[in-house]
Amino acid sequence: MSRKALQAGVLSLAVVASGVVGGVAYAATDPATPPTYARTTIDPAIKGAAFTVSGDVKGDVRPEIVTTGFGLIGFTPGVGPVIPAAGTVQMFSNTAKNKQGGDIQYTEKTMIVSEADGITFPNKPTLADVDGDADIDVIVPGGYFFDSFIGNARGSITWWENRANGGTWIRNNIITGSSFSYHGVQFVDLDGDGIKDITTVAEDAGSPSNGMDDIVKLQFLKGNGNGTFQAPINIGNGGGSIPNVSDVNGDGRLDIVSAQYFGQVLGQPFIPSFARQPDQASFVWFEQGGDASGGLTAANFTKRTIGAAQGPSFEIRPVENFRGDGITRWIGTNHTNRNIPFPPFSLYPEPAVYEFTPGANVALPWNVVKLTAPGAFTVTGGPGQASPGSTTAGDLDGDGDLDLAVSGDGDRSVYWLEQKADGSFVLNQLPNAVGFGQAGGQLAVDLNRDGINEMVFSSFDQNALAFWKR
Repeated sequence: MSRKALQAGVLSLAVVASGVVGGVAYAATDPATPPTYARTTIDPAIKGAAFTVSGDVKGDVRPEIVTTGFGLIGFTPGVGPVIPAAGTVQMFSNTAKNKQGGDIQYTEKTMIVSEADGITFPNKPTLADVDGDADIDVIVPGGYFFDSFIGNARGSITWWENRANGGTWIRNNIITGSSFSYHGVQFVDLDGDGIKDITTVAEDAGSPSNGMDDIVKLQFLKGNGNGTFQAPINIGNGGGSIPNVSDVNGDGRLDIVSAQYFGQVLGQPFIPSFARQPDQASFVWFEQGGDASGGLTAANFTKRTIGAAQGPSFEIRPVENFRGDGITRWIGTNHTNRNIPFPPFSLYPEPAVYEFTPGANVALPWNVVKLTAPGAFTVTGGPGQASPGSTTAGDLDGDGDLDLAVSGDGDRSVYWLEQKADGSFVLNQLPNAVGFGQAGGQLAVDLNRDGINEMVFSSFDQNALAFWKR
């Protein structure tokens, strides 16, 4: 989601001729006929549709779709936006006959979190077995970036226990009543004790008119192994809303990779690129090291730069075998708007999708390629709007290589970025997507197990959840 919606409401270009996917050698070939897609709206009335994830929640092989909604944001003249007290988390299930290659009919809707549960701005959910009973629960981070500025403390992390194959959901509180907002969590064993923990980023954006008063804390909540967690420990400063946990340097310990938007990165254009420290970088990673026998602390993490010159950024995520050569690369999106005619915004790079590859010395900034052409995204609106949003990878045209589903976010549309056989990329706008803005989800998922990926997005602008089928 764009900041406005939240406050208002090189790697070489050598051709990769062949590679391995799942242990099977392939040769990427562009389809003779460009693929076409058709949109199907699953639900046209999700108030403030925000983030979307998918997984087999009900245990019937087929993926369910879980979507959050912020609620409807009002506006009072002379006062500003009126933020809803609570939003929703809903699950959509395919009611068509359960057969491989069957129809896609997501007409069954289950309320996991209702407005009565009082979760302000439920953000990106995580599907995971939290309590160890072999079914899929839902972790819901929540909160409004600017809550402390308006005198509220409604940030939260809760998890919702799945009972009766998704028929009943039981609330469990982890954090409530926080002045920080939480947008994404990773449920992983960060400290290596065999018990899964929560890694997240706590954000307090301060005043909407001040880009330098933000407080951003990377936090670790140690798991107790019974569905409960210890109090958050600050293990670093900065990072961004949706962290990724990965062993970046291959030393057997998990590190944390993140895009940065809030904080000192806003002053970045005025600092020469060679002089930018990790706090001014666009993409960073926190290297885990040291003695963790007494528990993880900030002393165990060193913040390092991935990319320094891309501007305020939205998200970065790993993609295994992205170019068919077995190498994991990282796909990142910045989040900029040069329509704003004054610094620092007018000085940032244009909205773009980037590919990062660690070099021989992973502690140094990574090799970078810009995957989108100049002018790929056109941001609609002024302060508070930016582009692009999130991406995800999948074979979207059936040619055996990996493409990207991309949210234009403040660009007000959704796209797919096609990987060509020569290693270049072409951005394609999906049909019937004009106005489908501030979109979350960006799933590339085979909804009916026919071997063809659909793309799923949810749009804040249209209050809608939809998928595009090839």
